[in-house]
Amino acid sequence: MRHSHLTRQERHVILWLRLLMVAFAMVGMVFLFAPNYFLHYLDGIGAVFFNFTNAPLESPRHEIWWVLTLAVMGAMTYVCFQAQLNWIRNHNMVPVVIIAKGISALGLLLLLFFYLTHFFYIVAFLVDGLLCLITWYAYAQAIKSRTF
Repeated sequence: MRHSHLTRQERHVILWLRLLMVAFAMVGMVFLFAPNYFLHYLDGIGAVFFNFTNAPLESPRHEIWWVLTLAVMGAMTYVCFQAQLNWIRNHNMVPVVIIAKGISALGLLLLLFFYLTHFFYIVAFLVDGLLCLITWYAYAQAIKSRTF
């Protein structure tokens, strides 16, 4: 077996990183080909199920923020790929994911307080916050399971 020398916790974090890698790549593709589609969809869910009134979304302008978003999604995909590919050598890349998701969740929380205009702010805050906490927990368990 390829991962027989790894602990159970390490195998779990590797599986989690593989899931994150696919998720980051898919989100990057959605933002690349249909930037506002998913955001409109989430706003629609908020309007239908929670009677949440949303401000109209502007048409996406493919400028600096769009490019930066794609760059971050690509970088996160690469970090997850490298960390899961060789866990023993690249385990120290996982805190990059934890920090990025933590900062993202904090920024979205600030948007909730100051600009509560879209339901997808709430959804994105919850998703990024959970990704940060789950990754942090899995990483901590994997690190505790082995002495490097």
